[in-house]
Amino acid sequence: MTLNKATLSDQIYEILRADILSRKIAPGAKLTLKNLKEQFEVSSTPIREALTRLTDDGLVRYYSNIGVNVIELSREDLEELYQFMGDLDRLAILYSAAHPDQAAICRELEEAVTYTSNLGSATDTPQCSDAKEANTQTWIYYSDRFHLIFYDYCGNSRLKSAAEKLRSQLTIFSTIYETEAEAQSHIAMQHLQIFEAYRNGDFSLAGERMKEHLNDSMRYAIAHT
Repeated sequence: MTLNKATLSDQIYEILRADILSRKIAPGAKLTLKNLKEQFEVSSTPIREALTRLTDDGLVRYYSNIGVNVIELSREDLEELYQFMGDLDRLAILYSAAHPDQAAICRELEEAVTYTSNLGSATDTPQCSDAKEANTQTWIYYSDRFHLIFYDYCGNSRLKSAAEKLRSQLTIFSTIYETEAEAQSHIAMQHLQIFEAYRNGDFSLAGERMKEHLNDSMRYAIAHT
């Protein structure tokens, strides 16, 4: 594999991160320095730097005398993760309510909701595998984007930073059920309900609906473990 030597560690990090989030590298998989050096045809330094960043992201764990493994989460871990993300998303909604440009927030939310609703319908229709995969990945992007919009406008960098790390862990599991038409339809409907409450200025109700949404997503994740 040929890489740009000026940004080796960045490229390796992005490739490994994408493979972990998409489950091309499975939860629990061991990442060895030897195998990664052979895969990327580089020295150990950029590999170590990339693995350090993945450890900071909470996507891999280092075990003394064992090496680096992709995280595995138990049912209890998933319950904690989704419940806490529900709390963080709710806070982001409440903080965003104080932003002066509510029109911009609503425009972005409506765009994300529109894409997930339309693309969700498209994935039910017969199409080639490449087109279906492209639609699914686009759907997942806008589904995630719906949540991230609130962090973009929340005005609290610490809240945003905490959420980014945890959402990475969550994505490993949401990737499974977000490829299913039934789950996509349910998620799109809940996003619409959250958006409508927010647009109507009922920020408390939007936060409550977000919590309910994350609880439902938790049940999808647990059902697939």
